[in-house]
Amino acid sequence: MNVRFNSIKSRIILLYVAIIGVVLGVLAVFFIFYLKSIVYRPIDMSLKKKAMQLDKLIRSTTIKFSFSNAYGKRFEVDLSKAQLWIYSSVYSKYYFQLRTVDGKLIEKSTSLGNLILPYTKNMNEFETVKVGNKFVRLFNFKNKSDKMIIQVAYNVKNERDMLLRFEILIFLTLLFILIISAASGFYVSHRALSPLEDLSKQIRGITEHNLDRKVYIRNVPEELKDVIDAFNSLMERLSDAFKREKQFISDVSHELKTPISVIQMQCDLALRRERGSEDYKKALRLIKETISKMVVMVDKMLMLSRLEALNHKFLESVSLKDAVLSAIGLLKHNAEDRKVDINLEVEDDCIIKGDKSLLEELFLNLIDNAIKYNVEKGKVLIEVTSLNGECEIAIKDTGVGIEKVELDKIFEGFYRVDKSRSKTTEGFGLGLSIVKKIVDLHKGKIFIESIPSKGTTVFVRFKKSVL
Repeated sequence: MNVRFNSIKSRIILLYVAIIGVVLGVLAVFFIFYLKSIVYRPIDMSLKKKAMQLDKLIRSTTIKFSFSNAYGKRFEVDLSKAQLWIYSSVYSKYYFQLRTVDGKLIEKSTSLGNLILPYTKNMNEFETVKVGNKFVRLFNFKNKSDKMIIQVAYNVKNERDMLLRFEILIFLTLLFILIISAASGFYVSHRALSPLEDLSKQIRGITEHNLDRKVYIRNVPEELKDVIDAFNSLMERLSDAFKREKQFISDVSHELKTPISVIQMQCDLALRRERGSEDYKKALRLIKETISKMVVMVDKMLMLSRLEALNHKFLESVSLKDAVLSAIGLLKHNAEDRKVDINLEVEDDCIIKGDKSLLEELFLNLIDNAIKYNVEKGKVLIEVTSLNGECEIAIKDTGVGIEKVELDKIFEGFYRVDKSRSKTTEGFGLGLSIVKKIVDLHKGKIFIESIPSKGTTVFVRFKKSVL
């Protein structure tokens, strides 16, 4: 199976192998040094013991230390004639040398032949050095009279060969474990990531025709549950958005069809035969009136579209009392035409963070509905109150009311309640959609209470601004 090095799977494998490699490498170094200490410890003890024996042997003789050079005056203890055979045997693995404290060679054992042990200032320490083509373990010992340095060494060829074999064995074992780890890591990561591959396959199968399809994975890992739930929730919202968009396009087509048909019919009638100027003027007035309604509808649609795209934090402080008064002022003539009395009661001048023009549009739509769908000589009461850190605006009318089953649908675009509202009232059903979006943008709440034939009350609540 192909593994790309920029994939999660390959990164998991590399990280897994790297961690195993580092851990095993540290253990291997530890075991190698530990084995070296085990192998060299008895040798070092033997070297130290022989150095002390030789020191005792030298001190037991009557000697005067005066040397002109290395071999000018023979030292009275000749290592080639010493009592112990290891000093004189050419086959011995032990090597001995005597030096003055300043490093001049005095005597050496027969086993060294033409070789000379190197001089070092590290006293009473053990080290492995190369002498000729041999590796020896060397110990430098200054005798108790501080007149001489005794050097004792041991040929460690066999020990080094054994350690080398052990190091090769450790390296091969480490390599084998890393290969096994990589293979097991690939298998484990493949099994662990297989739900992701299944998830990816299911996601690729989702198109615009089946947005409501939910992603499901059997025995899903805990880490993926939240991802799958979030994705299904996202797809549900997208499906609802597509449905609303299709419904919106259908509603727009339906709403535009009637005025376009009226315009087309008036044009056909005007062009069918010669008519008088009054007939043409009548046709043009009807066309102009129809176009004006279309312009209003398009403006509302554009506003709704802009509100859908708008999503930012409002920083401007707005007085709800001023926003309501501004809307009342713009609708004054509408209320007078329908003989509707508007009263405003402000308990507390609430200040919120928001957009003044949008809030004025919000109250303009709500108060306009309260006037349009009111009875003649009806009343509209607007109350602005403050409670528990919230500002509430209640708009009450004495109009025709709304049936309870219709309340959940009135915020949908182009929805109109013909049964409960006056059929003579012009409208496109976009006003409350705009209201709902403005409330949502300001993190507010809106709900409606209505009794058919008695009236409707719209409640809008916003979080009060902290000055």
